[in-house]
Amino acid sequence: MKTDHDSKRLEALVHLLLDGDLTVGNSAELNAILLKSAAARESYRHTVAVHSALERYGKDAVSVPNFPALSTTPAPSRSFRKNLWLGIAASLALVGSLFISKQSPSHFATLSGSTSAVWEDSEISDGGIFETGKTISLTSGFAEVAFRNGVNVIVEGPSRFEIRSADTMHVSHGRASVKVPENVTGFHLDTPGGRITDLGTEFGVAVGSGSEGPVVMTEVFDGEIEVPEKESTRRLVTGESLALVRDNAGTRLLSRIGNYPVNLGDTARSLPAARQHADAATNLALGKPAFSPAYYSNVHGEEFGPWCLTDGRLNDAGTPGDWSFWLAPNGEDGEFTVDLLEPAGIGRIAFQNTRNRTHNDRGMKGFTVLVSDNNKTFREILSGELLRPEEKESPGEEFPFESFSFNPVTARYVKVVGTSHYNSPERPPEHPNQGGGLNEIRIFSH
Repeated sequence: MKTDHDSKRLEALVHLLLDGDLTVGNSAELNAILLKSAAARESYRHTVAVHSALERYGKDAVSVPNFPALSTTPAPSRSFRKNLWLGIAASLALVGSLFISKQSPSHFATLSGSTSAVWEDSEISDGGIFETGKTISLTSGFAEVAFRNGVNVIVEGPSRFEIRSADTMHVSHGRASVKVPENVTGFHLDTPGGRITDLGTEFGVAVGSGSEGPVVMTEVFDGEIEVPEKESTRRLVTGESLALVRDNAGTRLLSRIGNYPVNLGDTARSLPAARQHADAATNLALGKPAFSPAYYSNVHGEEFGPWCLTDGRLNDAGTPGDWSFWLAPNGEDGEFTVDLLEPAGIGRIAFQNTRNRTHNDRGMKGFTVLVSDNNKTFREILSGELLRPEEKESPGEEFPFESFSFNPVTARYVKVVGTSHYNSPERPPEHPNQGGGLNEIRIFSH
């Protein structure tokens, strides 16, 4: 009968093991055979069981139930028995670990898909396994984490997360949406603001930090969740959203962050489509310092600084304390400067506007671009007007860039001065909570 392994070679290796003569190389070979073949493992177990019976009963093994008569087999020698026990212990431990890895996997989630994902430590390919207990850092892009129980989590970078068990994931920073099938209950999403427990639902979180400590915004898209509240818990249902603010007194629940109600309606609930940016690699502004005389900020992580303009995050989102776009102070058009760090020939600039997430009360309209060699004396090279960004087709999608060319110049500093801004169409012009803003700027040599 044909088998999926070399039975004679397996027999020889097992006897070497039981005689105490198995080398490191032989051990690796035996391990490979056992891992590959279920039939080999069954044969191995039978052989070890017989030899174990011999060790226990010696020449009287004939009386052992379920084993063939062995009355003519001499009792094992003392050296054989010693090596037998050592070999059996070592090999059973080895094979036991194999069975554990094959039958009770130590991993509970895989990468089922991604969009423009960039990982901090090492690349994780679609279908790859997330190691349990290891912190994973997604620098940018989107990743879909699929648990073995059917739970799917869409994570948006920059984020840090960890798979802790078959029904627990920890998100220490970033945005995520969780979708739990109806037949699964009790899935936990641990955050710095406390544990969020699924009660059969789909929900989103944005995990960040403010001046008073960790801030976690959460919204129920469908179903019901349980969130911590000091020493108790509270349930949220479809359409409800809160911020979990953690401090020494425990977790406080807030319905508003700064001047705005908590809203995660722009969270990606499925993998967004990938967009090609053919000229992104030649963007001279990417990662360069950007500074502004003033920008919008408030408590609980409401800080929209100019550093967001050159960070490469294109989804007009982010988390408390780590938003992806710049906002001017209330009522102001705003201005900022990008330092290219060295003089460079430039001839084109591109802007990605903002709506201030779902609030639609901010955004740059008119602008002027000036350049300088010393950050003291500036000269104007361009002026224009940006379109008001329309609502994205689906959460996670990017707003388009608008590109403007000009006569090439050499400069180190590029200043953008807003000359007008977009207001909320639902508020009067004098309403204080509106002003200029921008999600990203790109600068090119041509």
